Amino acid sequence: MRAGTSLYLDLVRFAAALAVFLSHYGTRHFTGGMLYQMQPYGAEAVDVFFVLSGFVIGHVTASRETDPRSYIVNRMARVYSVAVPALLLTLALDTAGSALDPNMYPADAPPHYQAGDLFRGYLMSALFVNQLWTLDIRPGTDWPYWSLGYEVWYYVIFGVAMFAPRRIRVWAIPAAAAIAGPRILSLFPLWLLGVACHRLTRATRQSVPIGIICVVVSVSGWIWYEALAFSHGRLYGLAPDALSRPELAQDYVVAGLFALHLIGICHLSDRIAPLLRPVATPIRWLAAATFSIYLMHYPVLQFIAAVMPWPLTTALAQASLFVLTLAAVFLMAEVSERRKEPWRRAFGTIACRVFPPFPRRRVERA
Repeated sequence: MRAGTSLYLDLVRFAAALAVFLSHYGTRHFTGGMLYQMQPYGAEAVDVFFVLSGFVIGHVTASRETDPRSYIVNRMARVYSVAVPALLLTLALDTAGSALDPNMYPADAPPHYQAGDLFRGYLMSALFVNQLWTLDIRPGTDWPYWSLGYEVWYYVIFGVAMFAPRRIRVWAIPAAAAIAGPRILSLFPLWLLGVACHRLTRATRQSVPIGIICVVVSVSGWIWYEALAFSHGRLYGLAPDALSRPELAQDYVVAGLFALHLIGICHLSDRIAPLLRPVATPIRWLAAATFSIYLMHYPVLQFIAAVMPWPLTTALAQASLFVLTLAAVFLMAEVSERRKEPWRRAFGTIACRVFPPFPRRRVERA
């Protein structure tokens, strides 16, 4: 991947994670609705993450993860290096927080708050079967964890399509899709849009005019949609009940606009690189914590709010909640996603014993 594109995507990843954090931080539950305007952008940021994920997987399977063993090992290391610490952190903070301030963990919350569902919620979340079909099980207060129950299945289906022999592929793909169910599959095109963006941009030479047009049209389209949403309401509630995601129509709009933006950025990569290279180190450092910010901020927010000595509507409490939560998730990033290598070695050892050697596909050159 070209340096300009890589740095820009890292910047977008961090911005999207921060948008999800602010969409929760600014709710009435935590700050009295101080940043209520940010709430819709959390859902849009998840759309951006899905497209980005597909783009990155398209890149790595075309460059270095060219056999099923390396694909499986790297995907599992990437996911579990953050998912396991997030589950343990959530369990510990929820247990302590609910004992200290039960009002922050109300009994009439969804089922995953109830003690009787703890084992089921955490086990199913760890196995990423918590969102199959009509299930909506999340571990404790870790609300954003739902998206992992989608994304892991995209890895599975795409991995089978890329690496399985044809005689296996013809039945394994429909089988995996049938297990995942319509809700997970409803957002799969967003993820595949990222893969398509990668393949399209690899197959075409960079063109500055095309890049400018794509960026201008995508940004203008997003501003136009936000203006319409402000005046007439967002595209919510248009999906069939079986899909159980009221933002589905908006998901496709936002993902389509971001995919167009992504294509434009790839065409402008060589022009962007000199602008971002001087700040490459801080961009990379921030981006290396985005998964932790996304997956761990909610239980940390909940716990800190539960032990906060000042009313949550005061400026001191709001500032403390903001700073302490970000500090905690950045600290967790140091022992989770920044430490993927031990997980990769462990899964690699298991994979060597389970899977036979596979021939590598020819690596494409950018």
